[in-house]
Amino acid sequence: MTAGAELAQREVADVTVVELDGGCGLSREQIGGKAWSVDHMRALGLPVPPAFVITTEGWADYTRRGAIAEDIWRQVRAGIEMIERGTGRRFGSIERPLLVSVRSGAAISMPGMMDTVLNLGMTDAVQRALAEETRNPVYADDTRQRFLTQYRETVLNDEHGAVPEDPWEQLRGAIEAVFRSWDSPRAKTYRRNRGVSDALGTAVTVQAMVFGNLDELSGTGVLFSRNPNTGDGPVYGEWLVGGQGEDVVSGRLTPRPLDDLARTQPQVHERLIAAARLLERDGRDIQDIEFTVESGTLWLLQSRAAKRSARAAVRAAVAMVEEGLIGTDQALDRVTADQIRAVLRPASGDNTGQEPLARGESACPGLASGVVVTDPDEAERRAEAGEDVVLVRPTTSPDDLHGMIAARAIVTELGGTTSHAALVSRELGRPCVVGCGPGVVAALTGTTVTVDGGAGVVWPGEVAGKPVEEAILADVRRLADWANTDPDGLLATLENRTAPPGGVASEDVVAERLSSPVEVTELDLLRLVGIKGRVNAENLAASLGAEVDDITARCADLVTAGLCATTPAGFRLTPDARPRLEELLTAERGTVDHAAITAAYDEFCLHNQDLKVIITDWQMKDGSTVNDHSDAAYDASVLDRLNATHQRLRPLIQRLGGIAPRLARYADRLDRAVERIAAGDLTYVARPIMDSYHTVWFELHEDLIGLCGLSRAEEAAAGRAH
Repeated sequence: MTAGAELAQREVADVTVVELDGGCGLSREQIGGKAWSVDHMRALGLPVPPAFVITTEGWADYTRRGAIAEDIWRQVRAGIEMIERGTGRRFGSIERPLLVSVRSGAAISMPGMMDTVLNLGMTDAVQRALAEETRNPVYADDTRQRFLTQYRETVLNDEHGAVPEDPWEQLRGAIEAVFRSWDSPRAKTYRRNRGVSDALGTAVTVQAMVFGNLDELSGTGVLFSRNPNTGDGPVYGEWLVGGQGEDVVSGRLTPRPLDDLARTQPQVHERLIAAARLLERDGRDIQDIEFTVESGTLWLLQSRAAKRSARAAVRAAVAMVEEGLIGTDQALDRVTADQIRAVLRPASGDNTGQEPLARGESACPGLASGVVVTDPDEAERRAEAGEDVVLVRPTTSPDDLHGMIAARAIVTELGGTTSHAALVSRELGRPCVVGCGPGVVAALTGTTVTVDGGAGVVWPGEVAGKPVEEAILADVRRLADWANTDPDGLLATLENRTAPPGGVASEDVVAERLSSPVEVTELDLLRLVGIKGRVNAENLAASLGAEVDDITARCADLVTAGLCATTPAGFRLTPDARPRLEELLTAERGTVDHAAITAAYDEFCLHNQDLKVIITDWQMKDGSTVNDHSDAAYDASVLDRLNATHQRLRPLIQRLGGIAPRLARYADRLDRAVERIAAGDLTYVARPIMDSYHTVWFELHEDLIGLCGLSRAEEAAAGRAH
């Protein structure tokens, strides 16, 4: 059912505006996470400013009409009267004036995606009244300026727009703006990338303002019930004297440690800590709590499950089982395989005083030792025999993937942090140093080295890494025990527990039929096996839009003909297949307009670096910080860029199929990756082996190089194929 059809079936409830008094009783889907949190905290007896919510039914009605219905508006006015009774203040009055906040609130958390207006109800007369009441004209002026700036930005979309003096007109405009923000481009992109339905809608919470900018005993802060970086107690937070609203999280100002609040207002701090403990026990998870102190009085504004680092996720999951807050199944559900990989990654080794054998750019942190091999097939063979190997190449390409998987670490002479080696190593979790300069392959071949991915250094011999903390190892062992496996088997267990919706395993692709399957030629099969290096029939079928049984039979024929061999990782080309493949590619090049394919490849290269930067930003927050994907707004912005780049390049990718028919499948494969990402399966951004966007893009690059009659080595030397 389409979003429009769902909206058409929704009717306005008899009561669309509901007081948040602790007994609301409506679901998150009806009132949104913000309002649910407010109501729940009031039910727990915590200090929360009075508030009411316009339910998602109100949004649906507004979306149908394009305006707030009069019966809903009457309920809004009644809600304001309720807040007036709860605060002893009056909206729009110059006698003890009431100001309110208007905030969005979807059932699914969408941080930073929708709009908020604070200090609403402010007018020239109200400003003067507040200045007189508080004897603090600086506070009154600051509050007025904050309101004007935010209202113009959020409601009027005009930094010099005329803000209404009528507070009721302000309120109507703000509510409508929040409703409209559900369909803002950034919110729609976020939902598309997270697989959230456009039909859910947003509620609107209207709440009495409390003022962290009132005086020296006022401020705003954010508190975590446990440290979100380590998962340990005690509480962790920051506090900003004289702040309001988003000041702490915006980064515009530098907050103080929460200990400052304990020193200056110990009773307030004590009440805050008690509230955090209560909310964590009740929510059975680390809580992220927003609070304001107004002239020595504590107010809580929101509480939600906190974003956390990999270490914090592991530590908190184990600790909460030990404390009786959650069960072992819940603990396993809260930890991902990627988080386990992150906490077990060894830290940089101690400097032994030796001169490094090579220096380059850090592409993936971690420490690993092994004997240097330069051929991916050799890396795979020796690794299967139980040997630790380090793969060192001038540069890497998709057909090196099996060797990269087998290796403990990866080093390249060429390329930077957006190179193929860098991008793939981060997805595999292999320590990697790139751009070490010419001659490194020859200098290191056959030697035993230690790759320090974090420092960007290759050391001689085996260098002991700083050991993973015993506390981390103990936590991993506990999780493995609860999963009825050992630490080595924990990753596979967690991958299976966290398989994406629809049952698609993270390291496999279920073959999908195209609506109009095309013939799969010998060249199609041999070229794809050659590019992928090692590939099973299921992945081949998914990439080629064919039946798995058909591809299995076709590959069996290639094995019989001596052109393919079977390995534990799938089919690979034999030495005899290389000349046959080159013969087929040469024949294909003879059918392609050389000028047209060269021009298309040149255009492709203009955009190639942009795409690699996007994938790099998906993997790394900055040059030294791995993206743990706890910042939803950051991830949404990167995925928005990926989608925009894909849409911009679709005409080029589709045109390639007209120049060389075999390339026509790339448009379908890239489209399918984007669709999977939009449906919420983010492994389709860059995961190797499967048809992720990054994987398909690099395979297309490889095919374009071949069709232009070029070699990867030549293109790498020219800086176009790292």
